[in-house]
Amino acid sequence: MRKREFIGKVQADTTPQLIIPGRDDLFLKPDDWPTQLAPAVTVEVSTFPEGFTEIGDGEGLARLDKGQFRPALVIPQRKIVGSTLTPDSDHPTRGFAELWRADLNVIGTDQEATCWAIWIIGSEATRTIRLVAKEDLRSRLNLADGTAVKVTIWEEESNWKPPTPEEIIADWCEATRGVEDDWGREKAMGYLIGEKLLNFLERAETDRQWRAAIPTFVAGIKALFESWQLAEFLDTPRCLGPLGHTVDEEGYRMLRAEWEDEERIRDDARNLMLLEWAKELLLEETEQ
Repeated sequence: MRKREFIGKVQADTTPQLIIPGRDDLFLKPDDWPTQLAPAVTVEVSTFPEGFTEIGDGEGLARLDKGQFRPALVIPQRKIVGSTLTPDSDHPTRGFAELWRADLNVIGTDQEATCWAIWIIGSEATRTIRLVAKEDLRSRLNLADGTAVKVTIWEEESNWKPPTPEEIIADWCEATRGVEDDWGREKAMGYLIGEKLLNFLERAETDRQWRAAIPTFVAGIKALFESWQLAEFLDTPRCLGPLGHTVDEEGYRMLRAEWEDEERIRDDARNLMLLEWAKELLLEETEQ
């Protein structure tokens, strides 16, 4: 397994804080990807490792853009709250986040913590790397602006296989039971149907393997909720998508107010189309 070691200093992040989704908000993720992430620590790299020029072309960390140093996880731009870089036809992965397992070592004290290193494809901050973990790294390691650190990032092994759609469905259904126990049926249905099923159907439009697993997902949902509960949920106007079940209505309205009109229209059209598909699948037996 290849690794690359960078020397740098902790610095204050003057850019808007990115909100990276936790494991419950992603289709595919490593088993050790955290459910929730603490705010990132930003490191300004001063010394790059030997052999880093072999990773790809570009200045500094931009060499990571081409994916020749295999990340453990790639997150689409649309899943990252606060991202200002957007893909286009010429740069389809711009704004995507590449993440690697990493170790953060404080040079002065030799304290160390495991974490994840983030690089945003297309970023112009080619000497800046962000580090995240489920714990607050600044508090854990007593980091201050200017603290000298070594960051070791590890390339993902090529024999890793993503979970199958059926395994993902089982994971989501199991998580739904916990959401219902902690927050009630409405939140649980918002999580599994308003977010996960709609995202699953969107992926299934272009992926035959995911499309073939739709009956498994429908069966899992019907095993968790009664027909009348499904009908009540699907026939009640509501906020949909990842934000729909994680923030209240006022918070949802405020976040959407920051979007461009075109983005809001596109999001509404997508959710409406997928919702109608979900109704056909989940209410079919009820309406017969």
